[in-house]
This record gives sequence, C-alpha cells and structure tokens, in this order.
Amino acid sequence: MTKAKSNTKQTAAAPKVSLMERLRKWAYDKRAYFLIFAVPFIIMYIAYAIFKVHPFGEESVLVLDLNGQYVYFYEAFRDAFWGEGSFIYDWGRNLSGEMFGIFAYYLASPFMLIVCLLPRSCMCGAIELMQLAKIGTAAVTFAFFLNKTSEKKPKLSALVTFSTCYALMSYMVVELMDPMWLDGLIYLPLIFWGVKRFVDDKVMLPYIIPLALMFIAHFYIGYMVGIFTLFYFIYYCLSREGRILPKNFFGACWRFFIGTVTALLISCWVLIPVYNSLKLGKMEFSQADFTIRTQFDLLQFTSKLFPMSYDTVRPEGLPMVYCGTIAVVLLPLFFLNSKISMKEKVSKGLLLLATVICMYIAPVDIALHGFQVPNWLPYRYSFVFSFFMLVIAYRAYENLDGITTKELGSVFFGLCALLIYLDTLGYDHFGKISYEVLEGNKKDYTIGAVWFSLIAVGAMYLMLYLVKKYNTKLVCWMLAGVVGVEMLAVAHDTVIKIDEDVAYSTYESYAPYMQDVRDTVEAVNKFDGGEFFRMESTYHRTVCDPIGTGYYGISHSSSTMNAPALMALKYMGYAYGGNYTKYQGTTPITDSIFAIKYLMNWETQYAAHTKIPAYYNQVLTTKDTGTNISVYENPYALSVGFAADKMMQSFMFDERNPFWNQNMIVNYALGDKGDRPFTEYMERVYPEIIDTVNLSTVPVSENHTKYYFTDSSIGECHEDFVFTMPKSGNLYMYFPTMYERKVNIWLARDDVFSAEDDNFEFAGYFFTGDHYSILNLGQFNEGESVRVRLSIPTEVGEAYWSDELFYVFNEEQFKNDITLVQENLWEITEFDDTYIEGNITVGENQLLFTTIPYEEGWTVEVDGKKVEPIIIADTFIAVDLAPGEHTVSMSYMPNYFIISIILSICGVLLAAVIFVFEYKNGKIIKKIMKKVK
Repeated sequence: MTKAKSNTKQTAAAPKVSLMERLRKWAYDKRAYFLIFAVPFIIMYIAYAIFKVHPFGEESVLVLDLNGQYVYFYEAFRDAFWGEGSFIYDWGRNLSGEMFGIFAYYLASPFMLIVCLLPRSCMCGAIELMQLAKIGTAAVTFAFFLNKTSEKKPKLSALVTFSTCYALMSYMVVELMDPMWLDGLIYLPLIFWGVKRFVDDKVMLPYIIPLALMFIAHFYIGYMVGIFTLFYFIYYCLSREGRILPKNFFGACWRFFIGTVTALLISCWVLIPVYNSLKLGKMEFSQADFTIRTQFDLLQFTSKLFPMSYDTVRPEGLPMVYCGTIAVVLLPLFFLNSKISMKEKVSKGLLLLATVICMYIAPVDIALHGFQVPNWLPYRYSFVFSFFMLVIAYRAYENLDGITTKELGSVFFGLCALLIYLDTLGYDHFGKISYEVLEGNKKDYTIGAVWFSLIAVGAMYLMLYLVKKYNTKLVCWMLAGVVGVEMLAVAHDTVIKIDEDVAYSTYESYAPYMQDVRDTVEAVNKFDGGEFFRMESTYHRTVCDPIGTGYYGISHSSSTMNAPALMALKYMGYAYGGNYTKYQGTTPITDSIFAIKYLMNWETQYAAHTKIPAYYNQVLTTKDTGTNISVYENPYALSVGFAADKMMQSFMFDERNPFWNQNMIVNYALGDKGDRPFTEYMERVYPEIIDTVNLSTVPVSENHTKYYFTDSSIGECHEDFVFTMPKSGNLYMYFPTMYERKVNIWLARDDVFSAEDDNFEFAGYFFTGDHYSILNLGQFNEGESVRVRLSIPTEVGEAYWSDELFYVFNEEQFKNDITLVQENLWEITEFDDTYIEGNITVGENQLLFTTIPYEEGWTVEVDGKKVEPIIIADTFIAVDLAPGEHTVSMSYMPNYFIISIILSICGVLLAAVIFVFEYKNGKIIKKIMKKVK
C-alpha cells in the first residue's frame, strides 16, 4: 500500500530582512517626499545666503522676538535638556519664576531637538536649520494631504509645485521670526486629513494624533487650528455628494467630539500648566475692544495676494496671505471649471469666505486670538486662508481640461487689469520700481510688487496654457521651476523688507557676546564659591540676558509672566514694559534688597545705562574673566531672605513713589533695632526755583497735569527745577504718570548756567519704555546748586505727570543700618532649580521675608514641618517664625502638574482603546473576543 502524497506544500521560511534593508526600502518608496522636503528647504537656504546670513556674510536669522526672547529661551532649554537647568523653574527671570509656561509657549515643538543636539556655539545655525526643517516638513504634510485627498493620482511635479507654494507662503517666511507658530502649518494638513478619515472611514486615530501634537507643540496656534478644524468638519460633511446631511453625520459628530476630547486629554500635561502660567498675568495683559468694525479695505487685502507685497509686522499690518501667483490665477479658474460640481464650488467658496470674514471683522479676529489683541504680528492664523486657497487652486489644476483657453485668457487679462487698478490706489507696499542712491551716484533698482506681479501672472498664464495643451512631464516640471524661481525671489524680497522694517541682528552681535557673558558668569561662580546670589549688568543685549546666559537676575521678558512680580519691580523703580522688566532704574537700596551681589560692566563696547556706586569693589578684572567684562561686588547685598518686622505683613506698594517703597522695606527689615525711629535713606528734596519756557499746563484725570507748548510755532518748551543739595550724595528723579510721552532730561551746575549759553549735559530720556524708571542724575556735593531741565520734544508736543519726585541718597546712614540687617540673613546652605534651604535667626516679632515671588506650588517647611507661607504685598513669600534659630526650606512643584500628567495618561489609554477597536477593522478586538469565547 503506497503512502498518499500530502497536498500540503512545504514552503521555505522567508529570509529575514534586516532593519537597514527595511529602512532602505522605506526611503526608496518615499523618495518623492524627500524631494518635496528638499525643494523649499534649499530655496529658503539660498534666499538666506543671498541675504548674507552667516556663514555667507555677517547677518543672522535673529530678528524681533526671536532675537530678543526666543533665542535666550533656547539657550535655557538646551541647558535643561542636558541636565544643567530645569524645565519647571528658573531663578533667572524677574527674580525667579516657573519655567513650564515658557516651555509650553515657546519650546514644546519636537523640532527643538535640533537646537539641543547641535553644539552651543552653533546656536544661530541650529535655529536656521530648525526653520528650514519646518519649511520642508510643512511641504511634506501638504503634499501628503493632496496625495490622500485628490480624485486622481497626483503627478510628482504637481506635488512639488503646490507644496513649495505652501511651505514658502508669505506667512511662513515672515513667521520664521516666530518658529513655534510654524508647527501649525505642519499639523494643519494632517488634522484635516484626519477629519476626512473619521467622516469617510470612521477611524479617529489619524485625527487624534496630529491634533494632540498640535496642542502640545503650541497651544495658542493649536487653539486657532482647532476652530478652523470645526469649520472644515462642517464644510466636509456638507460638501459631500448626495444628501445635505450624509447618513453618518451624527456618528461623525460623535467621533469628532470623542477625537477632540482625547487629543485634549493627551495634551493636558502641557495645556494645564500653561493655563496656570497665563493666569499669573497674560490673561489680563490687554482689554480688547469688541465693537463691531472692519479691519482693512478689501482691495488692500487683495493686493496682499500678490508677490512682493510685504508691508509690516507692526499692529497696522495686513494679513499675510500670499502663497504663489499660481494660486491667484487658478482661484477664479476653479469657479469657472466645468469638471467641478456646483456643490463643491459653493462649499469651498464659503469656506474661503468664512476665513476672510474672520480676519475682516474685528471681534471675530480678537476671539480667534484668544480674546486678546495681538501686540504685533496680527492675523496669526492667516496661513489657514493660504491653505484653503492652495487646495482650491490644486483642484483647478488637476482639472485643467475643464477650462477653456478663452477662460484662461479672460482670467489673465482680468488679473492684469486688477493689478493696474491696484497700482493707481497708491499702496505703499505695492509700488512699481524703486531705487536707492549708492556711492558714486549709482542707483540700485528694485522691481516693485506691481511689475513683478504682472510678469508672474504672465508667466503663470503661459505655463498653464502649455500644461493644458501638452501636459507632458517636461512642461509640468518647467512650471514647477518657474514657481520655484518666483518663491525664491519673493522669499528674498520679504527677508530684505523685514530687515528694513525691524532689522535682523548680525551674527557677531550674538555669538561672541553670549560666549563672553557665559565665561564671565562662570568666573563669578568660581570666585564666589557656590553661594546663592543674584547678579546683574550695567549693559544688556536684551532683557533676557540672565535666562540665556545662566545667571540669576531681574531682567526678563516673556508672554508667560508673573504679573505681581513685574509690578513689584516697577513699584521699586525698575524699567517695566507690560511683559518685561529690566535692570535699569536701580539704586543701592534695591541692589541690597534684591540680593544683587555682583554687577558686570562692559565699558569698551556697551554704554552703561546704570552707574556703578563708588563703594562697590571691583573683584574681577577683564583679565580675570578673559573677556572685556569686569565684575564689581556689592558689599551690602542681602540674602534672598532676611529677618523683618512682622508689621511688614501690612505693607503694600505705593504705586507712584518707588523711593517711599524702598525706605519702607529697609525700615521693616530693621524693625526696632536700637529703638530707632523711621529713617529716610532716600530723602526728598524740593526745588527752590521752577522756571518754564513756552509751557502751559492744565489739570486732567487721575490727579495728572498736562504740560504742552504754549506756542507750537516756537521750537523750545521746557521746565527747569533748581536745587541746592542738602547733603552730598546721588540725586535721583522719578515722575509718576499713566500717560507715557517721551521727554528729554538735561542737567547743569547752576553756578555755571546762563540762559544764553544753556550749558546743559544730556542726562537721559524719561517716561517711555526702559526710560520710565528711576533716573540717577549723578553725585553732587552738599550746598551745590543743580538745575534739572525737562524738555518736551516738538514731535511729541505734550507730557503728563502727577508728581515731581527728587530724592538724594543718604549713603552713610544706609551703610550703617544695612549692616544690622545683614546680621539676620537667611544663610543658604543648599539650593537647586526647585529647592532652597538655609538657616536664619529671628528675634521677637520678626518673620523671614524673601524676595522670591509667590506662585502656586511652593511648599515651605520650618525645621522639617510644613507651614503655610505668608504673601507680602501680593508678591513675595514670607514665613512666620518663632524667636530663635530655624532651618527653613522651600520646594517648588506645581499642584496641577500631577493632575495634568494623570489626565494625559488617561488620554493615551483612551487612544490605545480606540486603536484596539480600529486597527485593521477591529482585528485585535475580534481576536480577543474569540479567545474569550
């Protein structure tokens, strides 16, 4: 009996494929996306190179807030990434403050890894690389969206063309100065594709993941994207063929809700901390006007659709909506296209119109900006308009056979007529040909927006005509080349105009400066021996120097600010500007109170805005630091905490007299030592003579007086204050006001003053910006006569103030008394980024007063036992202590941080459950159910 042959085929085991082989195969399969990434990346790199960005010249990519704030946050973030700082708290901002708000607002993008992984010396290059990487990635996600949503398989040339337009739209090029916003352009196409997936295929993860990443990368832009996602969801449901409401509409609404909630839960570890950070001040930053009104002329808006139409990033700027001339040409052709249904035309047209209305109607625009009026850079969501416009343009392009040659020609002539008409309106940002006279009377000609737009429209007409007629691969790639040249020209033009508008910083002004300051900080830390102290400088590149170079200071600027801390510094006389403070307006008293032990001075390059007190000791020379910076020590600096009378609990700042505030804090610190009376370390002096020239006054609101020109035809308008110094010392001035108008301050020794010669020296500006702070007029001898002149500039015409405060510093008395305060300091024994501990001895009726701003999350322990902190003047942390010696520790960990982590974990688990149900149409859950049975 023979054995039957088995029908079972013996198959050989498939050869194991290595990881590298898989990666090679993946890269080959996705090679089109590498090209799509590279094209706008290279174009923008060339535009920067032509602009002479380092290493091609002396320029850098640092401009506006990227130069003044973000690059310093990147430095701090890099420190924290490598374990040399904290993501939670930083002692280098406005006395100190939470760091997570800064992380969530500026640093949460995954592209920040580029900054962290490259050497610190390459910071400017790392930022440029991050910008270019975001440009390339935005092109990839837009091409992905077109590829997944197109009715026909897109040609690679078309994907390159339209993705390049998307990645180099005017919004992208301009907002390279705000890199954290650019993640919105990356995730927007993925989120909208996710909407299509959960409506059509009933799967939510493609929607949840990019939306969660968007909220994490930047909650502010994520908020705007979320609103437009709702618009897109409604549009997509209503635009589908068939019934007005598709059968699964309510199911789609449910999935939209669940998906959005899941994304929000996943991102709670960022959203909740940043919300609590914003509660400290940003939410009350401005009072918006919700009066119904329009914001621009529609013809002006139309001009911004064309190339080379940059106007400004200042508040009066128009929306940045240019995204390639090809989009402008194809937009009307979409509505003329016979291959596109009327329902699609109406729905897409309404979607585009809704986006315009959002920008056009002021209250809607304000709501989209989080119910806050943007300080600069308005219409921060205008990239959504460009997205919709390019999607519409692409639909017209892939259906060019639905357009007649006559229609194409009509659009060409219509756009030419529109451009000529726009030129007659005389818009400043939309000129013809301009020129600049160079040396030797040579003229450097620059083609303006009108002529360039006419050329671009003509080129697009010609190329679209050729594509329609021949539709060969060569012609399609020629179109891509023409678009690439246009985007390069416009990108370069935009960079040039940004430089003229707000000025790019040079490479040399950043990299060498930062290295010198860091070297000096390291030298000071080595010299001091590791104690906790604050330090500042008589110069600043920007107010964010401390956080970026690793020293503990009071200068800082960010949108996530602790408002009470900023106001306290303002009330003590420091420069304040809404969301920043600066070490300008200081006195020896404030230096001591705020534990400013060291002062850096860079005499050779930076003009000092702060005079170093004569009794400060130079402890490090330029030779010691190895830089051009020398360092001075304040012998009377206090600790970050010191003993003070318990009566200090009733202290509140006088909002108009910083000298009174300084006197009060020192007197509270001294308490009843030596049964001493109240002492004025800043003594008020009153002018003996007040002279005016061409100056009139009138009382106004809030106890202010308006000072203005009596005769505006006369150029001079001033008021003189003449003093005889009651004692030797520094003379300070401060005029409180609610209405800041720039004035000039002049100084003369009255014994040499003559009305004819006006022997005045310029002492500084006052009232505006950094200059609205205590002004040190200099040191004078007892009995010396001093004349201070306040002049109102002709272009300003008026000034307002409520009082005229002149004070002389009682140096000897202050030195004697501050040494008594130094006897009862909080001697710090241990500290890190979120913890500080030290010993202090207090007497009867004394408490520990610290200059650490209060925030929710501080835990205070005295001798190992938790106690409730006291908040002084709504700002500073204090601790009630029994008489004797104590160990006081403070640790910072926000209470909301734990709940935010828990909610994010819940969101991830919910997403995992959704994955189980959705993966391969429920394959996993079916297997589980089968095993259960």
